[in-house]
Amino acid sequence: MKKFLSILLLMSLLFTMFASVGHAAGTPPKLFLNGKELHSDVEPKIVNGSTLVPLAILSEGLGYEVEWEPETKKVTVKNEMTVIELVINQSSVRVNGVVMETDAKPQLMNWRTMVPVRLVGELLGLSFEWKEAAREVHMFEKSTEPDPETPVVGYITAVTMDEQSVIRIAHAGASAPGKPMVLDNPRRLVFNFPYTTFIPQIADQFVGGQTETLVADNPLLTAYRYSQFSTQPLTARLVIVVGNDTGYVVTSGDNEISIALMPKAEVPTEPAEPEMPVDPKPTPPPVENPEVYDIVLDAGHGAKDPGAYSKPLNKWEKEFNLSAVLKVKAELEKDPRFKVHLTRKDDTFVELLDRVKFAESVKADIFISIHANSYDNTSVSGVETYYERANSKPLADIIHKHVLAGMGLRDRGVKKAAFKVIKETTMPAILIEAGYLTNTTDANALFNAKTQDKLAVEIVKGIKTYLKLK
Repeated sequence: MKKFLSILLLMSLLFTMFASVGHAAGTPPKLFLNGKELHSDVEPKIVNGSTLVPLAILSEGLGYEVEWEPETKKVTVKNEMTVIELVINQSSVRVNGVVMETDAKPQLMNWRTMVPVRLVGELLGLSFEWKEAAREVHMFEKSTEPDPETPVVGYITAVTMDEQSVIRIAHAGASAPGKPMVLDNPRRLVFNFPYTTFIPQIADQFVGGQTETLVADNPLLTAYRYSQFSTQPLTARLVIVVGNDTGYVVTSGDNEISIALMPKAEVPTEPAEPEMPVDPKPTPPPVENPEVYDIVLDAGHGAKDPGAYSKPLNKWEKEFNLSAVLKVKAELEKDPRFKVHLTRKDDTFVELLDRVKFAESVKADIFISIHANSYDNTSVSGVETYYERANSKPLADIIHKHVLAGMGLRDRGVKKAAFKVIKETTMPAILIEAGYLTNTTDANALFNAKTQDKLAVEIVKGIKTYLKLK
């Protein structure tokens, strides 16, 4: 983590320092690391104004391990603290799980991975010196030990909002904001992130010192904006213009802070008793083998609430959710040990609180809510599984593996979020986001009948594994 933070601290410097190097023309520059010239069978190249250098000689010189996957054209560079994933001809780079967009793309030349020198600097945490006369790039490893008197700076890498009115702040090392200030005329929620700034790609896009996004046809909010509120002390700020009846829930996960907006009536109440910690070797709640397990399947959205939209297929999330739930129901009912209860059986609208009450009324052993996701960036894809309460984490971990096997999509992990249906229920409860409707590959899989059949089979396998049934 220390090395990763040092990488981010260098980003602002590198974007300005290496503008001239990236656009140099003529003979490719020589490369030096800690005063020693680096040699390779592939010389640095200048392509479209950017200087590309062989990744291998730099990573090996720094003691990183390099893995190459020829099928996906992905290269992974890692050590004990940092994992960097790059794909040839793609501008997205993943660093310790954080996705960053770059100005130039890695390329394959003579079967060597070539990356822009600015990108190398950002990811490997180097300081640079450009010697114009000699056309030399001198790179130096910097100390990874922070000054104990200086607070560690966090970086915000992206701010987005999904179709569920959840504003997500992707970050590296940022602290969760405290309780927001509430201002009126118009009503605004003001969140401050201490010792936090924005990566240059975001800050460079500020207009008038901020970025503002207007939101139409949403009763919960009309706009949100973010800015560098202060440099002394360093403070990032997010302002959300909300309705008078809007409530919120803030949750923190790995490299992400989520602010879920919802009607005040739907804001989850805190449990009367503190949660028990997760058993490091959890066992399912049933200690005996009862005759029947009650399983509640929740098809998200419905009727006037269609959920996310799949532009590639011109379909709505509610359609997938119900189809998938009905297939899981059919698969479960092949085993007489399961009794299946559905929160909705057709295209009807059911309030979130009514879904919770229904699960409680049937004394369910397991609650599973099925959804599909969306995102502004259509390249984002994969499966996510959410839990909120400690007694739901073992179920989420098991079912997630089976959903991945059923969908055959990218693994986006098991995450914690305060969705009402999985927070206010008392039985183990999870919410599955089976794929991204905004991604063509994911959408085709979500609405493929054979894939849905396989997903249903895998979810039932996961339920049986969790309950230790043969």
